[in-house]
This record gives sequence, structure tokens and C-alpha cells, in this order.
Amino acid sequence: MKEIKDALKSKKLVIGTRVVMKGLKKGSLETVLFASNCPENIRKDLNHYADISKIKVNEFKGDSLKLGEICGKPFTILMVGVKK
Repeated sequence: MKEIKDALKSKKLVIGTRVVMKGLKKGSLETVLFASNCPENIRKDLNHYADISKIKVNEFKGDSLKLGEICGKPFTILMVGVKK
């Protein structure tokens, strides 16, 4: 949780599945966090691209609503990434 808040303050947090996947493909992220209720097909894609790019992937211990709350957004967030 601290990592998310620090990344938010330093403007290094990218929010959303599409943006995170694009960052993974480019190799511009250092860490990815995904919500515990992330669908299996998206999780497989995430792990595949993370393995190729050698990027750490961690599961957030809450659902997408809680992840959105921590990011200060009034909507659900499935995954976030921290830029290098």
C-alpha cells in the first residue's frame, strides 16, 4: 500500500489494464499490482508479458474497489503499474 501511495505522489503510477499492459510490452514498468478479483484470462496475459519483460508482479490483497479507493479514485481499478 505504501508503494502505491509513494508512486502516486511522485507521479509514477499508471492506472488501468490497457495502460499497464502497454507498459509491460514496452518494458517501462518496474512493478505491477493486480486486484485479487482480476479475471483469470487477464491474469494469464499479465504473467506472460511480465515474464518476458522480467517485471515483478504482485497480487493486491484486496479487490478492485479497494485498489481504486487507495488510489483516490471513485471507481474500480483492476491493476496498477509503477514506472521505472
